[in-house]
Amino acid sequence: MATPAMANAVGEEALEASENQAPVVDTEAADDETATPDIVVTATRLPGSIDTDAPPIDELSEGDIAAIGASSISDLLAAVAPQAGSGRGRGGGGPPVILLNGQRVSSFRELRDLPPEAIRQVQIFPEEVALKYGFRPDQRVVNFILKPNFASFNVEYDFKLPEKGGLTTKEFEATFTRIGENNRLNIDTQFESSSRLTEDERAIIPSNASAPFALAGNITGNGVGGEIDPTLSALAGQIVTVAAIPSNPTLAGFAGTANLAASGDLGSFRTLQPSSQRFSTNATWSKVLGPQTNLSINGRFEMQDQQSLLGLPFASLAVPATNPFSPFATDVTLNRYFADPRPLTRDVKTQTAQGGVSFNTLLADWRVALTGDYTLVDTETVTQTNGDYSDLRAGIAAGTINPFAADLGSSLLFVAPDTADSTTGTLSLRSTFSGTLFELPSGEVQMTIRNGYDRQTIDSSTYRRGVVSAVGLNRDNINSAFNVEIPLVDRGVGALGAIGDFSINGNMGFSDLSDFGTLIEYGAGLRWSPIEGLSLSASYIGDENAPGLGQLGNPTIVTPNVAYYDFARGESRFIDLVTGGNPALLAESRKDLKIGLDWAPKFIEGFSLQVEYFKNKSENTTSSFPLLTPEIEAAFPGRVTRDTNGQLIRLDQRPVNFAEERSERIRWGFNMSGPIGKQPQRGPGAGAPGGGRRGSGAGGPGRGRGPMGMMPGGGPPSRWQIALYHTYRLQDEILIAPGVPVLDLLDGSATSSLGGSPRHELSLNGGVFHKGMGLRFEGSYRGATRADGSGLPGRSDLYFSDQFSLNSFLFISLDQRGDLTKKIPFLKGSRIAFRVENLLNDYIKVRDNTGATPLSYQRGFLDPQGRVFELSFRKRF
Repeated sequence: MATPAMANAVGEEALEASENQAPVVDTEAADDETATPDIVVTATRLPGSIDTDAPPIDELSEGDIAAIGASSISDLLAAVAPQAGSGRGRGGGGPPVILLNGQRVSSFRELRDLPPEAIRQVQIFPEEVALKYGFRPDQRVVNFILKPNFASFNVEYDFKLPEKGGLTTKEFEATFTRIGENNRLNIDTQFESSSRLTEDERAIIPSNASAPFALAGNITGNGVGGEIDPTLSALAGQIVTVAAIPSNPTLAGFAGTANLAASGDLGSFRTLQPSSQRFSTNATWSKVLGPQTNLSINGRFEMQDQQSLLGLPFASLAVPATNPFSPFATDVTLNRYFADPRPLTRDVKTQTAQGGVSFNTLLADWRVALTGDYTLVDTETVTQTNGDYSDLRAGIAAGTINPFAADLGSSLLFVAPDTADSTTGTLSLRSTFSGTLFELPSGEVQMTIRNGYDRQTIDSSTYRRGVVSAVGLNRDNINSAFNVEIPLVDRGVGALGAIGDFSINGNMGFSDLSDFGTLIEYGAGLRWSPIEGLSLSASYIGDENAPGLGQLGNPTIVTPNVAYYDFARGESRFIDLVTGGNPALLAESRKDLKIGLDWAPKFIEGFSLQVEYFKNKSENTTSSFPLLTPEIEAAFPGRVTRDTNGQLIRLDQRPVNFAEERSERIRWGFNMSGPIGKQPQRGPGAGAPGGGRRGSGAGGPGRGRGPMGMMPGGGPPSRWQIALYHTYRLQDEILIAPGVPVLDLLDGSATSSLGGSPRHELSLNGGVFHKGMGLRFEGSYRGATRADGSGLPGRSDLYFSDQFSLNSFLFISLDQRGDLTKKIPFLKGSRIAFRVENLLNDYIKVRDNTGATPLSYQRGFLDPQGRVFELSFRKRF
């Protein structure tokens, strides 16, 4: 089932595509009745595939798709994330560009909820192909090719439960799909509900930062050295500075709790994960208006509500000696939490409305794509920060209220809550023209021209402690770019034909922003294929980017009682955390080099290898506020608030600019797959991956994953598959500001709460599928890192262990399991799946120099769910 996380993994952030409902062109045999019956086969490119010389990184047939066991295209895309992810940019590139039948649509929403059974083939292409569709070459391209005729109605129910319990997640989804010769309709509705998970359900050890507050209450003194009362000290035989409130609040009772503070553990009143409810509906209608001409309209609406617990109201109340309920001869202070009438809470309600339209056609020999998309998001945040203690203080001072009563504060009222409201709107209009300028002996010179207009608005207001602040920002962006691809040499043609295929490309563009002026983008690249199956490429891009409008103008929100590790003092504390936008951010400039090799040898069927080198230099980069190491505190002293004792009490985590970032890395990986047992012969129209020249998007020898089509009886063929990608970082450095030491994220410096950058990272997936049963696995490995402390006595470095996260997925298609569906007709078209997330129950372990785990790095904070079991039932009608 398509979860929000999966959907965000591929992004709702302008992943665009389109569709062409062209009919399938079958291979035809011609014979002459009067002559020898020779058979002539005319190979054609699969309709909807991408017309490009760049070979695909990977191709998935119908059998491969069935073997994954996905419920939607979102799930399918998540399953091929290692192949579809790019290594470009500072953080490893963005989500892939999504195409449908080789064309653009207004957004990924148009196809995200289509069932995998509707997909005929999936193609994954390198970043350079993105230029043909008006995108920057820092995203790979994934093209989904639909079957020409398909209809289904699917329902699915999921239930998730962590091994340790504490919360449950339930999700229901219903999807209707109809694909005809001239139209397509897809309607999807989802509802998801998750219960909350609190700290006590993961045995979180409380920090002493909560002292001297306690639910029962603690008394502290105001005298010399913090002494409560000399008489109490004499009775206890020691100077008493703190005492828990006993059941009998007399001097003798307090003597029994002398210097024994009550616990401040509020684990049952603080959430590690909020409870949430989400409802969404998504609909897409598409119609073919003529040859190569279609219109698509999409609409989506989502409501989400999250509720968090932030602890309890708390106060230090002065108890004068004149209070008739006080046994003390001196004034003292009562420190306590108040469970009544309710805990502190945060409620976040979000409503999202989205609409899109796309139009594709041919103008002469040029492909034309017009797309428009609009997103409106309204978010309301209400945070209860504390109670109103004015009546309690007055009553205790007047002697009319017993400060030691168990029900003290039962009628407590809250102060006005902090509120933050924001409304953001994003409009995106695009026109893309692509076609042939002229033809050389080596091939066609192709050009893509993109023009666009974007408008972003954000209106936010906050109310905090009686102070109202409002921000209204808008941005208009007029942009244009072009790309030219020139084939210089065609293999076997002309004097240079012996060197193989050789082509170059170049692109240039600009964006005129109303609030940042003109920003430019440029790039160039080359591709050389000396022999069939081997391709070498190199590209260089540069661009300028403004920070997002949300990074500039999101409302300021203060979250109380957040566990945070303070490197300066080597301790964990509960602090106030400030988030929101920073209007002082600067525009970023980036320069990026990529060199790549793709190899699909003919002698290893179903195998392909990719090796890539990336080098990046970026200036004035926008980043979320990094981990508060001594280096970061020295660079941003105004973001840190400490009390008179030097203890951290508040941290402003709004975004910042770094002066410069430099990185180098090598990423390599392979895909390999094949059939299990003898496979059936492909018939006409089966969509074989052969036919057409290599790199035309139709597959080719050694590139696809073997035969497509179905086994006799309608079942998909048995298959196995594995993909593994390894990233090795050579350099990862940040210069915060001129004159400040460079942060080496590979050698002790850190910006993330999980330390520096790992030298090694791995991602893998694979599985087997046989007779209706499939077993899939998805894994990732992250190397160990560290974060250096101040080096002062009593301070410590932090060491972050490596982590191997492995998910497994077992599913059974009941239609292929004997005669079970004949005995129980309701099970026809059904699939049962069992998934285990974090199968090895591994997590990142954090230790200081003594081997101890800081309280704010307890496992419950880093990995609150642990190993999770999920059971789902899906039925297709």
